[in-house]
Amino acid sequence: MIRMGRLSKTPLLALFVLGFALAKVDNIIHEVRFAEAYRHWSASETQKSIYVNAGDMILIRMNENPGTGYRWQLVTDSKDGFDQTLCQLQPTSSFAEGLYEPSTSQDGSDDKVVDGVSRPYVPPGAGEWPYPYPWGDRRFDVRCTMAGKTTLKLRYKRSWEERYSWESRLDVFVQANA
Repeated sequence: MIRMGRLSKTPLLALFVLGFALAKVDNIIHEVRFAEAYRHWSASETQKSIYVNAGDMILIRMNENPGTGYRWQLVTDSKDGFDQTLCQLQPTSSFAEGLYEPSTSQDGSDDKVVDGVSRPYVPPGAGEWPYPYPWGDRRFDVRCTMAGKTTLKLRYKRSWEERYSWESRLDVFVQANA
């Protein structure tokens, strides 16, 4: 067993603390919503802009009613897709598929979890037009890694149809860390 004296531990500890302090980056998670919770998709804004720093994460939440066959899709093709070298989709939201989060609120608020236990929430008027099914959110997680500008397009459509009902655009301006 190797024993280190008290004096030899101090520089090693100081070096470790200094290295940790220099490596620390304050990355921020930004949440973007295009409409209030439980609003019909047509109430969504068509365009928003956000300024972030390299390394920051953006959580995009889109109101969705999957029982109708419609869902939000993030456009990733080479023609209309965003610059994926600048911002990358994250596995925390199943990449381009997005993650569906059904509402679990008991009171119509936007909480995703109540008392740590998921419970299905059916908003008032569910089953009646125009809300035949419970609402939730489709979430897309994107990490921006380098400076630049890109536009993320989200389309509300059915998978078996070519046309889409709605398109929302998020202009992302990524600033380099100083």
